[in-house]
Amino acid sequence: MIKLSIFLTRRADLTHEEFVEYWTQKHTPLLSRLPAGEVPVRRYVQLLPTDDEIPGISTAVYDGVAEVWVDDIADAARWFTSDTYTTTVATDEENFLDRSRTRFLYAAESAIFG
Repeated sequence: MIKLSIFLTRRADLTHEEFVEYWTQKHTPLLSRLPAGEVPVRRYVQLLPTDDEIPGISTAVYDGVAEVWVDDIADAARWFTSDTYTTTVATDEENFLDRSRTRFLYAAESAIFG
């Protein structure tokens, strides 16, 4: 299984709070209304930053992270290039994301403990 960590940055004209509101209350419900079986995603998790800090440790400057698990990179490629993604999901992302700043990390998990 492949895990995609997708690092998200809000549009410049939105506050972080407006970004969170749109992502969680409007965009996420859109995903659940997509045609059954069309989304090859096994798991989807949203990470929202807290205001916590640890002195001396730099904090990432993203507004959120989406974690997506798929069986393999072919499923990810099929999803992110599908008509549904490009015409529905990506179009809606324009409402809250600066897509030019979105970054993807493709990874295989290797559990060490826990």
